[in-house]
Amino acid sequence: MPKCEQCGTRDVKIHFGSGDETEKLCSSCYNDMIAENLGVELEPLIESFTLKDYEGVSRSFRVDRKVDPLGLFLEAAENIEMGYKFAVHGELSENQGDLLNRLIAKVRSGISVKQIETKTFPNGQIYHSIIQDQASGRFEFDETADGVPLVIMDGRPFTWEEFGKMMRSYEGFQFEIKVLDMTD
Repeated sequence: MPKCEQCGTRDVKIHFGSGDETEKLCSSCYNDMIAENLGVELEPLIESFTLKDYEGVSRSFRVDRKVDPLGLFLEAAENIEMGYKFAVHGELSENQGDLLNRLIAKVRSGISVKQIETKTFPNGQIYHSIIQDQASGRFEFDETADGVPLVIMDGRPFTWEEFGKMMRSYEGFQFEIKVLDMTD
């Protein structure tokens, strides 16, 4: 992966500019530049943290910050592919330590409840079911499914077919779909 054109040490995450005048920056250098332009002082921020989930399993998250004219965004992404991911948004003037604490609280809450259980039929076939008649998660791109996204729940990816099979026991029931921003 190419290195940042400003610091030369971190991987490029952002292509900033237009046309031939595009600068390739890492998140840190981009945030520093935007923060300076907006008059925001960036406070030191932890790079990662670990919390225990509903089964007592340690889950490690990396913290990414994005400074934007709309505010400060923090994201905690689990250090595994297609794992848990949470985000919060705050005003540019918000205390960044408080924003980080909100993010950690959101992660703690999100990983504290098991939503999907895996069981086995008497014939040995494995199946998944929703535990308390509701589940939440997020959609992610699935490069193997011709444009059909994956559904990530309990920090695990499920195909739409797997998700549909979880719904079989609810035939005849009503449902409600509500799509939320990552920071809600």
